[in-house]
Amino acid sequence: MDLTNRLQQVLQFQLSALGLRLDPESDSMWTVLYKKEPLAFIQKSGEILYPADNRTALSRRISPVVFEAWEMENAYQQAFPLNIASVSSYRNLLQYNRHVLAARYDQGGQFTFVTWEFNHDQTGVTLGHYFHRNAYSEAKEDFMLRSGLLNERKWFHSDQLALLHSALLYRSIHDQDLQYGERQEVEQLLNQIEEHLPAAPTEACPAMKLEPER
Repeated sequence: MDLTNRLQQVLQFQLSALGLRLDPESDSMWTVLYKKEPLAFIQKSGEILYPADNRTALSRRISPVVFEAWEMENAYQQAFPLNIASVSSYRNLLQYNRHVLAARYDQGGQFTFVTWEFNHDQTGVTLGHYFHRNAYSEAKEDFMLRSGLLNERKWFHSDQLALLHSALLYRSIHDQDLQYGERQEVEQLLNQIEEHLPAAPTEACPAMKLEPER
């Protein structure tokens, strides 16, 4: 993972919504802080280290935020500007079935995403759906629905995901019969669902020792 200035800005913006702060200690490691308490350490390798024995609801949200920010930055770096003069400030992230998902970096840690439909000869775009303030997941969902990559009838909405998340979280805490592998699978599912859920309120986090993310 390249720890670029733009990635730093995006991460700081995203983490601030959770009441967290990013402290870029060096070119090889950034620290995520709650008030003055370190909650996670982001390595240049992409590994995230957490204080031990206290994965709170707040700290659980750090990994999805980091990897979505990295995904946005990586996609933007690899994309080319749209070859249409009126929207050349946007880069073409994905294109399928006469639809495009594009992005523009607006400084201050914020991307604007948009889905458009091309005209018949792809010399222009129309019917733009705009997603501001790094709403990447929503933009991808919209692109998949508009382009036909995803059948809307098979998509889980936020209230359904929240219900699934609550059930999985309850099981991970109270089911003492879960084997290690099963518990890891539940953890992975929780992380995947949390990528698509609204940010949770912040909460106090006591001091902890370091251990690698598992």
